[in-house]
Amino acid sequence: MKEIEFSEMDRKILEHLSIDARQSNREIARELNVAEGTVRQRLKRLMEERAIEVLAITSYDQDAEPLIAYLWITVDTSHPFQEVLDALSALDDVTYVASLVGRADILAITWVRDPGHLAEFLHNTIDKIPGVAAIRYELAHRLIKHDYRVTHIVA
Repeated sequence: MKEIEFSEMDRKILEHLSIDARQSNREIARELNVAEGTVRQRLKRLMEERAIEVLAITSYDQDAEPLIAYLWITVDTSHPFQEVLDALSALDDVTYVASLVGRADILAITWVRDPGHLAEFLHNTIDKIPGVAAIRYELAHRLIKHDYRVTHIVA
């Protein structure tokens, strides 16, 4: 995967969109004192290069009692690791998949209604993925902060 270079202008545009993604290119251009075409072209390039995506995010508090399930997965070393990553990534109910270095091989995140729903999901879906050797899980019962914006990398 090609590394994407963000210019200072790209970062300023993204900062504006991270506050309100409904801002028009014209509004952003006016605030940054550049042509609307500049904003449009930069956003088009960033989307084509898959550096950014524009999407709507559902508010977590819309469910009555949503539970976030963190699944710490260990992969059987005799099984191709990438196949497990691909199988987890293909599941609509899994919202996050990351390869880890540490106590587990993979972190997957899903949302469940209750512990029974989690047990059903683990037994009927995750356990059936070839290569899954073990799963530890944690349930978060209350989300304090989750910010999708990635505007700064801690130095």
